[in-house]
Amino acid sequence: MTSKVHTRVQLQTKPCLSKMATLLLFLCFLFSYFSYAQARNCHRVWNCKGDIRCWEECKNEHNGKGLCDLYTAPSVPKQCFCAYKC
Repeated sequence: MTSKVHTRVQLQTKPCLSKMATLLLFLCFLFSYFSYAQARNCHRVWNCKGDIRCWEECKNEHNGKGLCDLYTAPSVPKQCFCAYKC
C-alpha cells in the first residue's frame, strides 16, 4: 500500500519540476532580452522649445528622434524627449 502512494507522489512531482524548469528558463530569457535592449538605447530630456526644434536638436546632437510632451500640468513646462542609440 505504501509503495503505491509513494509512486503516485513521485509521478506528480516530476511534471511540476519540469514546469518550474521551463518557467525559470523563460524568465532568464526575458531578463537577458530586456537587459540587452536597454543597453543599446539612451534617452535625454530638456525643456521643449517647439516640436520642430526638439526634433532638430535631437537629430543634430544625438542622431536620434525627439518629441515634445503632448499634455502637461499647467505649471510644468513641456519636455523634449530624445531617444538615440548609445
